Amino acid sequence: MKIHGLNRALRATLALLAMGGLAFGAAQQKEGRITVAVAVTDLEPIVKAVGGGQVETINLFKGCILRSDLNVEPTAKARLAGAETIVWTGFLNESAAISSVLRSAGTTTRKNGDPKWIDVSKGTARTNLPTSNCSGYVDPAFAAGDPFFWLNPENGGLIARHIAKGLGELRPASRATFMANADAFQKALAKDIDRWKSALKPLRGMRVFSAQCGWQNFSSLGGPQFVVCKGTPGELPSPQALLTHIREMKANLILVDPNTPPEYTEAFRERSNLKVIEVASSIEGIRGASTYSALFDNLVKSLQGQASH
Repeated sequence: MKIHGLNRALRATLALLAMGGLAFGAAQQKEGRITVAVAVTDLEPIVKAVGGGQVETINLFKGCILRSDLNVEPTAKARLAGAETIVWTGFLNESAAISSVLRSAGTTTRKNGDPKWIDVSKGTARTNLPTSNCSGYVDPAFAAGDPFFWLNPENGGLIARHIAKGLGELRPASRATFMANADAFQKALAKDIDRWKSALKPLRGMRVFSAQCGWQNFSSLGGPQFVVCKGTPGELPSPQALLTHIREMKANLILVDPNTPPEYTEAFRERSNLKVIEVASSIEGIRGASTYSALFDNLVKSLQGQASH
């Protein structure tokens, strides 16, 4: 009887320990909102569309990501230490700048350990593919191709799915919700793309020189053809060299960006004999813009305005 009693007590103790272990394991599963560090401002609306109320975002960079001195914004550095995941474009300059901040923060100050990296560039269509120089060398930062692939809105749905998959791995219980949100985002974006294609039809044949090389990705929608300089990635040729290139390409319009150095914009306006317009290539340069589609609405509206003249 004592043996049987001991067995019953042992079984009860083991059961309690097992339940305690399960409870402890459940407690270890991460809950609450996911802090997402975003490398590109234009990806933030997609993160929010997919994550909904379950995410909060941190913008890591402002301005052109191609600059050699790319650094995480000072106001974002402290918050980056608490991020669970980083949404980036596969552009090596981004990862170098982000990793530098994470290393300086140290593992003891990072609330969630090492963040999960979500590369949204995988499988996307890119227009400007890198070519090797005469020595057979390709800059590793550009080995994957054009880092401005999100300026082709037809990549937006795939970007959303990458984000949904990554967030789902962090919060398995919400995986289906994230994927449903990504599908809804893609369907809404598809309607916008159809609208833009229709609006761009009358602009076919127009040749637009863009100081922001990323806009060449938008040529996939039809309408104007965007021509850009083919120099060393991240380095602009001289204004005179670009003016010669613009004439050779027989451009009808010149598109500059708020980040275009003023000496180039001035040279274009004074010596090209072409209309020069400034159009932001990021929603951070569009007052009141908060959606991914707003970026392309702004471009299409600007082009239509020039065509009407």
